[in-house]
Amino acid sequence: MKKQPEITDATREAFVNAFFQLAQKKSINQITIREITDLAGYNRTTFYRYFEDVFSLIEYAEDDFLQRTQNALKEQRRERTVGEREFFETLIYCLHENADRISVLVSEQNRSHFMRRFKENMPDNLYAQTENTPKKKVIKDIYFYGIFHAISINLQNQNALPDEDLLDLIQKLFDRWYWPAMREDACCPVPNQ
Repeated sequence: MKKQPEITDATREAFVNAFFQLAQKKSINQITIREITDLAGYNRTTFYRYFEDVFSLIEYAEDDFLQRTQNALKEQRRERTVGEREFFETLIYCLHENADRISVLVSEQNRSHFMRRFKENMPDNLYAQTENTPKKKVIKDIYFYGIFHAISINLQNQNALPDEDLLDLIQKLFDRWYWPAMREDACCPVPNQ
C-alpha cells in the first residue's frame, strides 16, 4: 500500500510531462487529451482520474510552481528578512529550476492567467508595507507585471541579461520608481541617487 501515493504521483507527473513536451511543439490551445494520453502511455479514463481537462492540468502545473516558490520563500524567511532583492533572487532561482515549464506557462496563450494567479498567491512581501488605495493598487500591478514579464522574457532568451544585472536593474527600479511612487509625496520629483 505504501507505493500507491508514489504511483499516483508518477502517473500524474507522466501526464504533466507529456503536456509540456507537446507544448514545446504546438500551442497549448491545440493540445488534446488524446495526444497527452498517447504520449504518457495511459488511457483517457486514467487521465480523467487526475484532471478534468487540459486546463485543469495547466492549473495543476501552475499550483505546483506556486507552491514550490512559496516554500522557497518561507525557507528564506526562516533564515533572514526577505526584502525586494531577496524575493526576486528566490523567484529567479525558482524560475530557473522550472525553466522547461515556465516558458509554456508564460507563453502568449497563458501569460495573463499565470501572472494573475502568481500575483494572487504571492506572499505579501511587496504589498504589505503600504496602504491599498486605488492608485497604489495600479502602481503595484504595473510594477509587478512589468518585473515578472522582464524576468520571464530574460529566461526565454537564455538569460541575455545575467541574473546579477537583472537583479541590480530591479533594485534600481524599486529604489527610484516604485517606493517613491508609493509614498504620499509621489508627485514630487525623485532626487538623483
